[in-house]
Amino acid sequence: MKKKTINILFTVGFVFYILFLLWNIPFKYVSPLELFSKNRYYSRTLNLIPFYDVFNGKFNRLDIYGNIILFIPLGIYINIFAKDSKMYKNICKIFGISLIFEVSQYVFGIGASDITDVITNTIGGIIGIGIYMAIKKIFKDYTKTKNFITICSILVMVPVAIILVLLFTYN
Repeated sequence: MKKKTINILFTVGFVFYILFLLWNIPFKYVSPLELFSKNRYYSRTLNLIPFYDVFNGKFNRLDIYGNIILFIPLGIYINIFAKDSKMYKNICKIFGISLIFEVSQYVFGIGASDITDVITNTIGGIIGIGIYMAIKKIFKDYTKTKNFITICSILVMVPVAIILVLLFTYN
């Protein structure tokens, strides 16, 4: 029973994270339901110069740190799903997911596509991989590691969900 409960909580935490990730990156300005509407927000920009805004002095620290923080859980989750995969393959998966988000923003005209985002997202994922490896080293067992990560995910998810409900309720 305990294993089934942990698996359900793990799945809930993972699905919540994926939805949160989608809401914050490709669907930040446009909902998936509005994607093909003529009367929606439309923006298509492309920056292929890494950290261009940083060097211009026109950058938002929240964008850089937010992207890093947002992708830390992805590095952790990828290691759980692909526990026998080599680290460089997991980094490539994180890079690929980030690249897909940025390309989709450009293709659908739903935001700015920026190479800096791909880099900072990948850095966040690498940090997540490092956190997973540290937790795995502490617990020395895949099941205990997954249980710990599941509990931490739920502990983070609940306050975030409450904040989101409050934001949507009072806006």
